[in-house]
Amino acid sequence: MWYFAWILGTLLACAFGIITALALEQSEKTKAQQDGE
Repeated sequence: MWYFAWILGTLLACAFGIITALALEQSEKTKAQQDGE
């Protein structure tokens, strides 16, 4: 069953990376809007 844990860990790491990228993109977008005002 080690492969199940390995797949779960890999998917969790990918999801964390995607969520982090989306959060950074959103924060940059918000910062750009505040600078424009």
